[in-house]
Amino acid sequence: MPRVDEMRAELAGVLSSRYLSRAPTLVTFLSYVCEKHFRGETDQIKEYTIALEAFGRPDTFEPKRDPIVRVDANRLRLRLLKYYRNEGRNHAIKIWLPKGQYVPVFELCDQAQGDNGGAPLAIADRAVTPASASSPSQPAPVHESPGHPRPIAPLNGNRPNSRRGIPAPVYSLAGLMVLILSLSVLSVRWSGPPSSQADPSPLPVSSVPGLPGEEVRILCGNSASRYIDQVGRIWGGDRFFAGGRPFSTTVPISRAEDPAIWQTGREGDFSYDIPLNPDIYEVRLYFAEPILYGADQTEGGGETTRLFDLFVNGQPTLSIFDIIADAGGARTADIKVLTDVTPSADGALHLRLKPRKSQPILNAIEILPGIPGRIRPIQITTSSFPVYSTDRTLWGADRYFAGGRRVSYSERVTGSDSPQIYGSERFGNFTYCIPVAPGSYTARLHFREAYFGRDNLGKGGPGSRIFDVYCNGVILLKHFDVFVEAGGSDRALMKEFHGLEANAQGKLVFNFQPVTNYALVNAVEIIQEPAEQTTR
Repeated sequence: MPRVDEMRAELAGVLSSRYLSRAPTLVTFLSYVCEKHFRGETDQIKEYTIALEAFGRPDTFEPKRDPIVRVDANRLRLRLLKYYRNEGRNHAIKIWLPKGQYVPVFELCDQAQGDNGGAPLAIADRAVTPASASSPSQPAPVHESPGHPRPIAPLNGNRPNSRRGIPAPVYSLAGLMVLILSLSVLSVRWSGPPSSQADPSPLPVSSVPGLPGEEVRILCGNSASRYIDQVGRIWGGDRFFAGGRPFSTTVPISRAEDPAIWQTGREGDFSYDIPLNPDIYEVRLYFAEPILYGADQTEGGGETTRLFDLFVNGQPTLSIFDIIADAGGARTADIKVLTDVTPSADGALHLRLKPRKSQPILNAIEILPGIPGRIRPIQITTSSFPVYSTDRTLWGADRYFAGGRRVSYSERVTGSDSPQIYGSERFGNFTYCIPVAPGSYTARLHFREAYFGRDNLGKGGPGSRIFDVYCNGVILLKHFDVFVEAGGSDRALMKEFHGLEANAQGKLVFNFQPVTNYALVNAVEIIQEPAEQTTR
């Protein structure tokens, strides 16, 4: 049985695909039944409950007179079949809806399937008996303990101060539709009856801080109870803060894979006290200066306009911090990565932002299980959604870039055991500005020439595409020709570089500069090299 985070990532990829993204009712259907599956509530996945809770039908709904659920279930089965026969062909996890049932099946594939797309017809046509909520194949229950109750963080800004029983939460699909339709929002809500038992699957990270291995994400200044971003991560609304005030903006933010993360925030003299279990964490703080300062603006100049200090557990961490200087401009996404962070003796992570000039701002907080002495490995494809390689490594969707364009090809590439990461490319004159912690890094850049070649659209061959690659101004590849280096088209090629130092702003900035035609890249890996361990 795949892990819940693996299943959620696969679901995010399916929802953002061309087979479902323009079918809101199918998005609603699949999102609803999968969420019930994640929570172990498969006994509630019935035609009647789907009609009422997912499609908003009245409680007088009669399946014999209104076939919406059966009709959309058949449509969904066909769309899933098409998806996994095409762009999802080589995915390590596949989602099916068995014929005559509404409980989704997450199939773990041992290897990439053949040209027939695996065995989706057999799965779609046979009856599958879902595991019960207590089955080992379902996510393990999360239990409260006296030391770490499960507080539901109130969204009015106050810290939780009650340990009373918690009713089953109400879910919103608005965030999912931001994932799918960038300009449209679908508001569909469903809820379950109150229960005194802990939920049988991990609650959204907005609700359950402090569990081992958990990922906690907070959208500062945002009153939403739950948001799923464009790469499938789950965010909770603002909580655990004291002081400051929320703000929002509609200005575009560059280098932001999901601008919504940077379009709300908290401003002022404020702090966050986030309860966590004793462990080592990686903390990622999201900033973006929303005001476009310039000579023609009455607000004044750019750099030095907003300066502030950040303290982590009482220790100075960012001093006289200038978002514009760190990000390289206003309205530009900026992430600061802090490693080896541990909660204080009182069991909380304390963040304090104090003004120097103007008021501090913070857009989002991400807390991840840490690796002592280094950052978590970064694996990015140029795909618009996360993908799993054959070895079940989760590669994140395209992010941290500026410039260039994305294009997708078939995954029919030779020379790699993981063709999934070569199914998309970014081409043009572009950069990747990857946030890291201070230290030395190994970078692996993955390439494939899918356009030029005798049998490809661009014809040509050697010399058709030549480009340079720099990292923080240091040349890595000079007059690089993927076709020549790989020995032809549609052949995987990986170039590895060691000892890359983060710049003073904590970034690895890769520049892909064309010489002849356009530069390209398919995937990027960043791994921190061993260093002396320090703990904040």
